[in-house]
Amino acid sequence: MFALCDVNSFYASCETVFRPDLCGRPVVVLSNNDGCVIACSAEAKQLGIAPGEPYFKQKERFRRSGVVCFSSNYELYADMSNRVMTTLEEMVPRVEIYSIDEAFCDLTGVRNCRDLTDFGREIRATVLKRTHLTVGVGIAQTKTLAKLANHAAKKWQRQTGGVVDLSNIDRQRRLLALIPVEDVWGVGRRISKKLNALGIKTALDLSEQSTWIIRKHFNVVLERTVRELRGEPCLELEEFCAGKAGNRL
Repeated sequence: MFALCDVNSFYASCETVFRPDLCGRPVVVLSNNDGCVIACSAEAKQLGIAPGEPYFKQKERFRRSGVVCFSSNYELYADMSNRVMTTLEEMVPRVEIYSIDEAFCDLTGVRNCRDLTDFGREIRATVLKRTHLTVGVGIAQTKTLAKLANHAAKKWQRQTGGVVDLSNIDRQRRLLALIPVEDVWGVGRRISKKLNALGIKTALDLSEQSTWIIRKHFNVVLERTVRELRGEPCLELEEFCAGKAGNRL
């Protein structure tokens, strides 16, 4: 059993940790040379602001809308990431640091003595208490399902409380039916167009496909994705990966 923990709007949230006066204000983080937007708070996203927008084109709009802009501070982000990851490592048997703001957690044994949703809430509360950052927690039998559970936890935060447990098969299938196939981890836009042409529109559609047909027409990677969507673990926890360790700094 896996949990994917992902910090909400990580860069923007790090900037506001030490500026409580900015709570509820739209915040954006700019690239090193302040050339473009690289991260947005939830409030900024509600204004239609998206990463990649050139700052000089939006500067006046930001001023009118009361958007607070920060130049990127990677030393701060690395420090806050370390605090989050250290907290997770103290709470679960094993942790895979997937990126600077997200990690897969091994919940082996936890379900035998704890309700998984309650444990997810405890993770959220502990990380918030220690770092003042909010995480979404997605819990499932596979990494791919945990990714989708995390997506749902963040997209429907009010309804879910930021924690989604897909260990229940009926709940799992209901969620998969709501998720466009292009939002499945590892699928991407190019493959999703081919899948759509075959009538495969949702994550549930993909999960119900014959694995040998998927392998024949696509590749073994997508076949593994289908198996993972069915609850069959194909991807193991990687406790150390040189390419990812640098993200933690």
